[in-house]
Amino acid sequence: MRWYAGVARRTRVSPPHRSGVPAKLGGVLRYDGLMMGPVSLGVTALILYAAAEAFSIMHLRSNEPAQGSTATVFLLVGFLVHLVALQSGALAAKSVPYGDLSASMSFFAWMVAATYGILLLRHREGSTGPFLIPISILFLGASLLTHQEHVAVANPKLSGPLFAFHVTMAILGYAALSLSFVLAQLYLIQNRQLRRRNLGLLFSRLPALDVLSRLHRTSVAIGVTALTVASVLGLIWAKQHWGTYWDPKVLFTFLIIAIYLITLFPGKIGWGGKRVAFLSMVGFMLLMFSYTIVNLFITQEHVFR
Repeated sequence: MRWYAGVARRTRVSPPHRSGVPAKLGGVLRYDGLMMGPVSLGVTALILYAAAEAFSIMHLRSNEPAQGSTATVFLLVGFLVHLVALQSGALAAKSVPYGDLSASMSFFAWMVAATYGILLLRHREGSTGPFLIPISILFLGASLLTHQEHVAVANPKLSGPLFAFHVTMAILGYAALSLSFVLAQLYLIQNRQLRRRNLGLLFSRLPALDVLSRLHRTSVAIGVTALTVASVLGLIWAKQHWGTYWDPKVLFTFLIIAIYLITLFPGKIGWGGKRVAFLSMVGFMLLMFSYTIVNLFITQEHVFR
């Protein structure tokens, strides 16, 4: 109930409006007396994602197409509601939708859902949903639990469309590579079951190795492209505002991109799927090291907290 109280305190009294017509006040959507703030919209999106996960699990167990389609519908509706929640929060804060830790986790969860949706459209393979959707659920849930009732004040030094697009592409890259990490693990699990001739229910329901390889490749391609664009934009922005391109974060980012580029073109060095999966996991661990240790203790410029 504290969530709704916090939203109510930030809402001004609205003038009378026609029945059935929504009004938008300070980042809060008001519909015939019902206030839908960022938190309530986020909770709704979380419920929809959870429903998508439940139907995805049922689809994995039974292989019923109707359950897979229902999971996709819930995911799509949750994605759209989540988008409205992000927009509502950004309007309330008069900032980008990742102005603080809670908002950035929510935005990351939305990007994960967006990337998974691209994989669904590209490969028409929903059996990996039970393993990928939980990432969105986890981070959106963490965002709601850490939500603060006060509105964070944006740092004027970290503003402008160039910086905003830089951060947006970076978060997209992190989201896509997070999915590639899970897909690499699924590849190794499926490969181990095949070698041990453990052809049980999980083996029969998971995609074939070549399909998992293609899903992984698409996810990595999205992540590498997004990180590359983010890096270029970041270098331009850094030169304009810091007067230099150099920062330890840049070195780590280019190293991460190089590792993932090898996973995209393994034939150049004669590697197979298993080695690619392991290298992808190494790349993700380096990505997490860069996101945590480098940001907190090594870089002097990427400490935005």
